[in-house]
Amino acid sequence: MGAISIVNRTLCLLFMAGTTLLLILIILSGSTTSFPVNRFYWLEADTSGITGAPDQSARWTFWGLCTRDSSSGDVTCPTLAPAYPISPRDNFGSAPASELPTSFVDSRATYYYLTRFSFCFFWVALAFMGVAFLLYVISWCSYAFTKVVFILAAVGALFDTAAVSCQTAATVMARNAFKHSNRSASLSATLMGIAWASVACSLIVFFGTGATFIRRAYQSHKEYVEMQKYKEQALMYQGKQEALQPDVESYPIRDGDAAAGVAPLGATTETQPETHHSGIKFFKIRRSQKPGDQESV
Repeated sequence: MGAISIVNRTLCLLFMAGTTLLLILIILSGSTTSFPVNRFYWLEADTSGITGAPDQSARWTFWGLCTRDSSSGDVTCPTLAPAYPISPRDNFGSAPASELPTSFVDSRATYYYLTRFSFCFFWVALAFMGVAFLLYVISWCSYAFTKVVFILAAVGALFDTAAVSCQTAATVMARNAFKHSNRSASLSATLMGIAWASVACSLIVFFGTGATFIRRAYQSHKEYVEMQKYKEQALMYQGKQEALQPDVESYPIRDGDAAAGVAPLGATTETQPETHHSGIKFFKIRRSQKPGDQESV
């Protein structure tokens, strides 16, 4: 049992660190054009001929829109903003609807809200997973921290799964919309792989910390039940001892004592008042003129 617990703790610690690292890599997408971050993007599509769009290829990253030169391969990111949506209708506001794929016009709100919510969900997932990772080592020594880490890991896994699901749905829909308009489009296998790997790691962390929490909770409940049984047994033993010690002590009466009329030790005997036939005789004193003469009758 001890070896299994050690293996579980080690795996949870490694997967927590992995989840935190993968979420950081996702958030770094679009923040710099240096290698290898310049290869992290959600969608790359041909936007030539669209007013206000890059002339060659546009890349949607976590932080916004980047442009890649097809001849040199250089990437520049002139348009960066938080919660930048994959929505050409909003990205290229000056472009008429006729130049855009019809799906971006008809279902503009779907692309807009899916990608903007995924941006927020990624940050929430990173916050919860990061704090859970920092507190996990302390939870080895405290049952209270075990509950906290389990809750943090559960919330982090929930938001990470929601973020990746929303982002994947919007990105795949956008790719299909570009292809239906006879434009080349492709997903980034690198960033998509990182995103879904973070989901897998977060789910493993959730089940691992959940198993630890359930085991610790069962042990705590078992100790509580045993303590209650011990208290009940102690109270029962105390009650039996009090029952064996009455308030009035009784002693056996021997036949000889009973015949002689001797009361047992400690017993209280009731005595009837005796009738005296000869009592105290009182004297009547008659006084004469001479105080010295007294006559008693």
